[in-house]
Amino acid sequence: MPGCPAHGEYKAPRHRGLNEYYFFCLDHIQEYNKAWDFFSGMSQNDIEDHIVKSALWDRPTRRFDNHANLEENLKRRAWQAYHFTDKEPPKDEKPEERARPPGVARNTPEGEALLVMGLEPPLDFPKLKARYKELVKKHHPDVNPGNRESEELLKRINMAYTILKLAYEEFEQLPTR
Repeated sequence: MPGCPAHGEYKAPRHRGLNEYYFFCLDHIQEYNKAWDFFSGMSQNDIEDHIVKSALWDRPTRRFDNHANLEENLKRRAWQAYHFTDKEPPKDEKPEERARPPGVARNTPEGEALLVMGLEPPLDFPKLKARYKELVKKHHPDVNPGNRESEELLKRINMAYTILKLAYEEFEQLPTR
């Protein structure tokens, strides 16, 4: 401070830019710091923006959690649960086409069973059996202890497998022309 006999060894910023400084003695730096207002002359929105940026060190950010694409992830997982698969849903189909595989009549036991198993016709027995084993391993009560949904789903899978197995056996017994 002008007229102060003490040596100015403490630096204080001249403005918000924080690149030019005053040098004060201990008494005057304390007085200056009490009166210093970094945000003077800034609007409320500017202050809030500065606080948000400074919390992130003025660097661009990206999300690290799994909720970045929550809606897409939810749709994908719902599709996978409905079709009993871990495969990715087809990208080029319309939603009404995804609901039912082509050639499957939902109003028949076989059609419902195919939907439960996540299969589409044409179907051979080895493919049916492989899919059944895959679903049983995934939803077995020993793998999912205490999960009632998984137990109910396994019951539906067993019923669907039985229906499709019987239908396949009947188909095999049809006379060929």
